[in-house]
Amino acid sequence: MDILFIGIILLILGLTNFIAFKVAGRNKKKRILSGIIVILITPLVFKISLDAISSFDPGGFATGAITLIYSCLFFMNGIIIICIGIATSNTNKA
Repeated sequence: MDILFIGIILLILGLTNFIAFKVAGRNKKKRILSGIIVILITPLVFKISLDAISSFDPGGFATGAITLIYSCLFFMNGIIIICIGIATSNTNKA
């Protein structure tokens, strides 16, 4: 069960990073905007994970804990994307 939990977290965060960096490319402003969008999507991730997990454990303490862990990791992922965007030099010279 723990391996499944960690696998799902890594899959979601990996797909989020792939999409954010693929859309942004090497553009500094787009990377920062991608990080802000990831942070703004965090409440939606909280709600979706709460609804999905509560069907297995309705009203339990573990439901809230897992949902909070997912949301916190997603939020921190957005902050890391913003930091990478700030540290990236803009190489688009078209």
